[in-house]
Amino acid sequence: MRRTPDQLASEPTTAPTPSIAEAAAGPAATAGSAAPVLWPLHLGALLATFMFSVANVAVPAVKAGIGADDSTSALVVGLFSAAFASGLIHCGRIGDRFGRRRLFALGTGLLVITSLAVGLSPESGTLLVTRTAQGLAAALMMPQILASFQHSLTGAARLKAISLFGAFSGLGTVGGQVLGGGLISAFGQTWGWRAAFLSCGVAAAAAFLGSLRLTESRSSEAQSLDVPGATLLGVSMICLVIGLALGPVTGWLPLPAVLLLVSALGFAAFAVWQNTAEATGRHPLIPPQVVSVTAAWVGMAMAFIFFAGFGSFLFDFSLVSQIGHVDPAYVSGLTLTVFAAAFLIVSLYVPRIVARLSGPGTMLLGTGLQISGLLGIAWVSVSTGTDWHLWFQVPGLILGAGQALQFGPLVGTVVNAVPDRLAGLSGGLIATMQQAGIAVGVALLGALFHTFTDAFGFDVAFSLTCLTQILLSIIFGAGAWHLHRTPRE
Repeated sequence: MRRTPDQLASEPTTAPTPSIAEAAAGPAATAGSAAPVLWPLHLGALLATFMFSVANVAVPAVKAGIGADDSTSALVVGLFSAAFASGLIHCGRIGDRFGRRRLFALGTGLLVITSLAVGLSPESGTLLVTRTAQGLAAALMMPQILASFQHSLTGAARLKAISLFGAFSGLGTVGGQVLGGGLISAFGQTWGWRAAFLSCGVAAAAAFLGSLRLTESRSSEAQSLDVPGATLLGVSMICLVIGLALGPVTGWLPLPAVLLLVSALGFAAFAVWQNTAEATGRHPLIPPQVVSVTAAWVGMAMAFIFFAGFGSFLFDFSLVSQIGHVDPAYVSGLTLTVFAAAFLIVSLYVPRIVARLSGPGTMLLGTGLQISGLLGIAWVSVSTGTDWHLWFQVPGLILGAGQALQFGPLVGTVVNAVPDRLAGLSGGLIATMQQAGIAVGVALLGALFHTFTDAFGFDVAFSLTCLTQILLSIIFGAGAWHLHRTPRE
């Protein structure tokens, strides 16, 4: 049965969704029962985007504070997302089997520890290791959030919780830019970036304490764990991101070439193992039967492309603002407030827009707005000089609104186009590609930005990378058009 537009828009966008049978198996909140505690889960949703946003605004201060080079700066963001992407689906299965509240508590507890380790890192090597560990901790926490909503809520209560999940995720993006920038400016060059990362630990501690009040839930039909698959995926992702980040600095030889070769072999071995596991009756991490469905692989590609551009845009913006224009970190954060607020507010109206235009139609409208916003920002970057903060706001607002219309309906549209038996996993796969896109985008497009900067300066480089992102937008739009024409398989 096809879902209504409102149901499509309410599909989760950042974590795996349990099956309908699994959701029905658990206790649901009813009018006559006590409402379940949800605020720790919403705080967890905020924390996941907050950690990404804080890292972006902190990168220039990290470069100045511990002498990090361009590659290290990209890896501060990229390794977190690579580890996050590699663990999402696997950790979701662990939560199904051993208890979602338990995994949420473990993830937030480890986020407290890893955030402290990141903030107190004495040099760049330690910082990269701790950021990778922080990404793995986030992967433990994140899949349990939407799975817990599905387990404990029904009807309007569930839809409200999922809508708030999106709102808190958007709030984390805004808060990371503004609060992170404020802390960096308040505590100065030496301790500012450390204070920004330590603030992640404070939020994680609150979520951990709140997790003690959550209701435990498990799946009655939990799938077996695919440890070899998760290991191959994780090693391949991390080698890819490090290789792409180091390549432009070292001339691609010898270490980057070796890492990229290991990554290619690892992905090939992962694909072989997934087919073997499925053929022998196991539960592969990413079942080939799902990837072979047209709507599923198109949606995964669209999520990867969208977040490759999204992640690299925020990364490059912080460098242009704080290094190119010598803005204080709080000014850099405030400059993006209108952009982030537009993304948040429009996201809340996506269900109504989808009801009128359909999911693919909404994404096509968003693609047009994103292209217009990027063209405006490219012009502002090369034409307005010291007043660019003010001129940035109009195209920034258009860009934020367009991106909300692009990604908001994506998961729901894909889930509506694939068979019901695959609907639950498709959301998790898109979430995985979301984090993978951020990791690869920051590493690859960030390297392109540094190349442009060396040749033309910060403003022209940012303008050129915005034009490059327009090419990604066109590919995303082609995917939306394809989904529009794809019948349910």
